[in-house]
Amino acid sequence: MPTKGDFYITRPGVSDGWWLCALLPACYGGTIWRSYHHHQHHPHLPQDYKRSVIVTFGLLLHSLAIYGQLRGRISRGHKLLLQLTFSALLALLFYTCLAENVVFCIVSAVLPIVLYDRLYFTILRAVPKGFTYGEACVVCQGLVSFAYSALLQLPRVMLYPEIGDQLTDMSTIYIILQIGLAGIGLLVFLTYYLRVLRHFISFWISLALTTIGVALCPIGKQPAITRLVLFLVSDVETMVTTVVYLGLLVITVSFVMWQFNKGRQSTTATRKVFHLLIVLVYAPGLWYQCKMLYLASGLMLAVFIVLEMARLIQLEPVAPILNIAVRLFIDEKDAGAVALTPLYLLIGCTLPLWLYPSPCDLTNSAGLQMLPLSAGILSIGIGDTAASVVGYHFGKHKWNASTSKSVEGTLASVILQSVAVYGMYHLGLLHLSVSRAAYAGIAIIVNALVESRTDQIDNLVLPLLTYAILVCST
Repeated sequence: MPTKGDFYITRPGVSDGWWLCALLPACYGGTIWRSYHHHQHHPHLPQDYKRSVIVTFGLLLHSLAIYGQLRGRISRGHKLLLQLTFSALLALLFYTCLAENVVFCIVSAVLPIVLYDRLYFTILRAVPKGFTYGEACVVCQGLVSFAYSALLQLPRVMLYPEIGDQLTDMSTIYIILQIGLAGIGLLVFLTYYLRVLRHFISFWISLALTTIGVALCPIGKQPAITRLVLFLVSDVETMVTTVVYLGLLVITVSFVMWQFNKGRQSTTATRKVFHLLIVLVYAPGLWYQCKMLYLASGLMLAVFIVLEMARLIQLEPVAPILNIAVRLFIDEKDAGAVALTPLYLLIGCTLPLWLYPSPCDLTNSAGLQMLPLSAGILSIGIGDTAASVVGYHFGKHKWNASTSKSVEGTLASVILQSVAVYGMYHLGLLHLSVSRAAYAGIAIIVNALVESRTDQIDNLVLPLLTYAILVCST
């Protein structure tokens, strides 16, 4: 139970999901283990990535302190003592493992934990019924990791033009997305705390200023918008992919409008159309246009966040249309004011790309890294979709009386994911050794069983769980 004075309304009718707080650190830990296994003498990991691994380990430790506070097992004073202990441990890890200077060690140890603690309780208060305690852990860990990485990299690139001019295409895309999402994050922060920005004129002005600021932000000697345009027109394949993605976006909007005109509440099976559409986007993009996919996913996340902000503050003229669309496609797990499952679907499919260092670097052979990068597509694009559709139409044997999940749906999830992995192997898109095939089988069975049993958000949990297993394959 919460301590006296602390009361947070979590997503009703489900468990707290505290086990989720270990998922993101496990993904980072598995990635660094894989890198050290393949490159024992010269680990192929950027320094900033190693720093993020240590930071997420500290966030996991602090999650235990938050758990103790919310369960009433430790006081605020004891939690502060634990916070100082965890910060000291992190500083020691930075110093001994990465040979950082003392000031950097202290700042990198204290700042992320303090931010995580503040952010965690803020979103629980700001979005009642929106999260379980475990889901809030995952979201806040991801936000703090992003903020820490952006704080390490953006000032360096903007203040020293020679660094920005030496960036590769992939690094440039990464910086552009950091700038864009940091700008959107700042807009969300200001809109939440300043009511004046929730009015029609002030919001559009602030959004326009944010967009202009992001576009003109310097990356080397050129603004971000110039670097973005140069990438989009760099070759014919990129331009064709851009047109294809715009076409798929039109199809998605057309499906929403068709459902909108019908005026009927969508079913679980109907909502899985979006899962199939996102597979059509991610599968070819991941295999043939990884950089373009990385860029497009970040841009769409920014658009989703802005649209949801506009809906929440009831911004004319878009809010009425967005409200109807959300009511039609709302998931039963979206109990709070914020429609989180669409965001989770996009984020879940993209998480493996964001978690894997240099995901579009083909120097190590794409087939060797394709399996972990496909974790989102496999688990929710294919597995979760198969489980829902087959379970909805043919599910006769329920796992238990309190769930709608069926044995038939789970079997369909396992079979379809296995067929997808075999298809990728047969087409030469990934390399399968006995060990990798075994890891793939374990990941498929585990995510299918978790999907059938968990009451947490599938789109958030399954990609992380699947990635954590697949990234350990050798």
